[in-house]
Amino acid sequence: MDTKDLTFVDLRRNIEDKLGKTEWVSVFEFLDSPADIDRGTYFSALIANDKVKDVLENHGWDLRIDGGRPGFCTHHARKKPITEYYRFSEEGIEPLVYWRTFTGKQESYLEISEEFRLYFNLFEKKSSDGTKVFIYTNDDGDEDDVALVGKNKVSIKLKYIKEFLAAKQMHLAIYFEAMRFLEKALNELNQAPIDEIKKKDNYVYSLCVRNLDLRDTKSQGWLLGKKLIAGSKDFNPTIWESKENEKYEEFIIGVDENGKEVMCTCNADYQSKPGFLTPVFFKREVLKKYYDNPDTYSVEDGGIRRAGFWHLRVMNNHRDHIVVWLGDIKSIPYKEQAHLRAFNLTPSGRKISHTDFTRNIDGNFADPEHPELYFKYKFNLFQEGWHNKFGWHLFKPLSDEDSHHMRSLHVPTTEGQKEFDDQIGSITKIMIDSLNEEELKKGLVINKKSPRGIDKFEAFLDFHKLIVPDMIKFLQKLQNLRSTGVAHRKGANYEEIKKFFHIGVKEPPTIFEDILIKCIRMMNILENHFLIEKKL
Repeated sequence: MDTKDLTFVDLRRNIEDKLGKTEWVSVFEFLDSPADIDRGTYFSALIANDKVKDVLENHGWDLRIDGGRPGFCTHHARKKPITEYYRFSEEGIEPLVYWRTFTGKQESYLEISEEFRLYFNLFEKKSSDGTKVFIYTNDDGDEDDVALVGKNKVSIKLKYIKEFLAAKQMHLAIYFEAMRFLEKALNELNQAPIDEIKKKDNYVYSLCVRNLDLRDTKSQGWLLGKKLIAGSKDFNPTIWESKENEKYEEFIIGVDENGKEVMCTCNADYQSKPGFLTPVFFKREVLKKYYDNPDTYSVEDGGIRRAGFWHLRVMNNHRDHIVVWLGDIKSIPYKEQAHLRAFNLTPSGRKISHTDFTRNIDGNFADPEHPELYFKYKFNLFQEGWHNKFGWHLFKPLSDEDSHHMRSLHVPTTEGQKEFDDQIGSITKIMIDSLNEEELKKGLVINKKSPRGIDKFEAFLDFHKLIVPDMIKFLQKLQNLRSTGVAHRKGANYEEIKKFFHIGVKEPPTIFEDILIKCIRMMNILENHFLIEKKL
């Protein structure tokens, strides 16, 4: 921008063409200096629709920058003073942003209208730079940044402004002011004086360019005005989450006599054909998205959950695929339906697992059978039993920062190295790093310099007359696999450990299944020795 331009050509072009049309709108801003006018906007107010015509009659501001607070107004009737309380200084005009100032040493700050925050039920959090971020969460759990509040600036997304305006039947007036001072007089700049007002159907501003003899200043440009933003024309309130507008994905439910896929919408019920209980099959890889985001989703034995928002019943005990009832899919957001659709399989030759059939068809209880699900089931039972017997956990509970290792633990859904490495890191964290070394070593003499967790575990087992060299060897190899293959660069040591786990011979999912099965057997051995009462 030309800082010698007293007519603000670029700023006026932005005001006339772009202001109020971009994704984010600055609704309050203190400019850093008179020359810093690129942003242009700097204050705003809500204007009742029936006052718009009057407001556009003049270029002045309709509300003081620090205005909008409640107060009293006194008028006289029949020579008697009548004092009335008012919420806003003028009916039909109210602030969207409050500049909160206080007497004494209290710092001022900016605050968005409480009505606006409550309308969208926004929650607040601070970013690393101290900016307050106000966030909207829909019924599906998706979050969207709505407003950013800094020390001297407030920006709000246009789509939320326009919905709020439509709901209140108001316009938003964005007020702007910019001044520029130069050390040369107008004749030296080849600039004629200007004193004009420009007006159209949604903006009005005055432009004054004049000589000004003030210290080193010889000329001045001054832009002052407002632009109005209307509410949404196709008003569909965010807070009215209507089921009428929901979309439903179609899924493969079979193959016809020509080999073509038969598709059906998931908006099925028990009376429709195909019905609610039509099985739909998916690759297990569909679960990777949910495993990769354990702070948001959880994959459980029999379901996928986004806590507080939705839950999908899933038959996930089969090694090769998962199954969902057609009618259940409609209960999750459309974007999740679309995610599932990308992994949809034809049902030809595929079956529901024995466990899932027992639970969902026969209506009987059954333990999980998939290794990852059974491991978690067994681990929790073992931990409880061990604690009941000894008063302490063999595997120390994971901290909040590490708890994702258990929540996201799974047999890799792909053959990729990264997914395999991540799971090796997690199982090692759970089964080796979490060994309760302080309790294991109590009362023992360990004849080894700087013994590690596995050494203390072996000494504890020896003391209790449980000699299991294969179990100890497995734990040592697993720790070496994490150290040589995950925590450090893969080198010669990794090549040696690969042979033990048949890496390169078996596929990563199968290798990890074997590891989980060995962990389950380990807990079974410990349970039989320590926790099950022996009959004489």
